Amino acid sequence: MRVISQDGTMDVPYDYFSLSIASGKYEDVEVAFIYCHNLSSPNGTKLAKYSSREKALKVMELLRETYIGMPIVMQNVDVSEDVAKEFERLNKCGFVVRAENQPSKVDFINNAIFQFPADDEVEV
Repeated sequence: MRVISQDGTMDVPYDYFSLSIASGKYEDVEVAFIYCHNLSSPNGTKLAKYSSREKALKVMELLRETYIGMPIVMQNVDVSEDVAKEFERLNKCGFVVRAENQPSKVDFINNAIFQFPADDEVEV
């Protein structure tokens, strides 16, 4: 999955970065930032700015929901009832494909894109 900064100037792979929230007050105004970190940017790079920590937390929740909502494609795989229930619980969509003379495989469709919304687009 790709993660796009709020202003569209940064594009990072979600699986290779960690994200964090830093919040506080500046001149009596609450502000919260979401940063991405990896070995090349241990201090973090700002991806988004919000008017409250609650909004930043809500956006991080939306990001996780986008990530776990990515489809799964299964070819020649028998899905047990327990696995089907787990997909339902995780809100994942999946496809089971039967193809003659083909090996079994499971693929995750990892072409999802999440862009941090503007502050005024987030409701808490």
